[in-house]
Amino acid sequence: MLFDIGHGMAKCSVPEQLSMKYGMATENQQQVVSVTDRILGAQVWYNAERGRKPQSFTQEPALADPTDGGRTCDFCRWHTLTAVDVFGRIERPHAVSASNLFKYCQPFHGLVLFRHHHPLQFSLPQLSDLLLVAQEWFDRAADAQPSARHPFFLWNCGARAGASQFHGHAQVALSQIPFPGSEALAAVAQRYASALPGADYYGDLIRAHRAAGLLHEHALGDRRAWCYASLVPTKDMELVVQGASLGCPCFQALLHAALRTLIDQLGVATFNVGIFNIRCGQGPGAQSSLRTDEFNAAGDLMPGAAEAPIMNSGADSPILTRVVSRGKLSSRASDYGGLEVFGKASIGNTDPYRVFAALQSQLQLC
Repeated sequence: MLFDIGHGMAKCSVPEQLSMKYGMATENQQQVVSVTDRILGAQVWYNAERGRKPQSFTQEPALADPTDGGRTCDFCRWHTLTAVDVFGRIERPHAVSASNLFKYCQPFHGLVLFRHHHPLQFSLPQLSDLLLVAQEWFDRAADAQPSARHPFFLWNCGARAGASQFHGHAQVALSQIPFPGSEALAAVAQRYASALPGADYYGDLIRAHRAAGLLHEHALGDRRAWCYASLVPTKDMELVVQGASLGCPCFQALLHAALRTLIDQLGVATFNVGIFNIRCGQGPGAQSSLRTDEFNAAGDLMPGAAEAPIMNSGADSPILTRVVSRGKLSSRASDYGGLEVFGKASIGNTDPYRVFAALQSQLQLC
């Protein structure tokens, strides 16, 4: 069992004046649900009443562009105002690479920029180019420095999510030391397979969310990708996309759907994207080991195949992407507090079934 689910009533007495102000019962009871990932140790607490929590700090509700529509944007003039990596610049119709002038890792820390300016206005072809440029950047970087074997893809959208530039861009890093989050994920998958011979952590994640009614599966020929609303979101509205590679059309389509779900269906204007298990030196078409024999033509799990591995762990682990909202722009309060810093737990502000319903609505538009 991957997840432990608990629930109970939290009770309190509410003074009459406070009851009238917020429309809460004087003898108050609130249903609180906890979901704990037994493998990763992640934990999330859900309480629908928290959506009514008052917020006294406010700021501009829109994603403000400080560059006058791109007129003063360095990334719009990338050919003269961005640095170039030692292995050159990578260009595609909708995206280009640059070297990050202010590096947080070595030997390589780069950027992948949309050619257009607005960070929330991107199509599937534009996102596809962003991912393909990123894959080629990882391949070239790995060839230039074979001892650097630890890739990571990070996309911060908006200042609230950690971005320092308005223009849409992702960060790509290839390090000689592992990133702790990536290392922890790989170690967990290994321990899981060792403890349960024949089990596959990534496949069981898919099955668990399928059983919970939170999984969407996409198939193109013999390619597969999966997207689910996480039962244990790192931050609010987390959608997870698993697939074969950055260049896999199924993966690209579901990542685009996940992002458009947050932006168009749920009103998110600031988000983080992290991509794990990227492989270097295999080119954009590289794939992990997919078990397509357990699926029928519609892409559904075949009867009796529930125990077969969907994807291998280890060297051929699937690409796993986490997409999270970073809160409302109208709020000046941080969405990251002591519970996350010290308690290593999260508040689930949005019911994952609501997030999944939004994903289904978005997929109908695709």
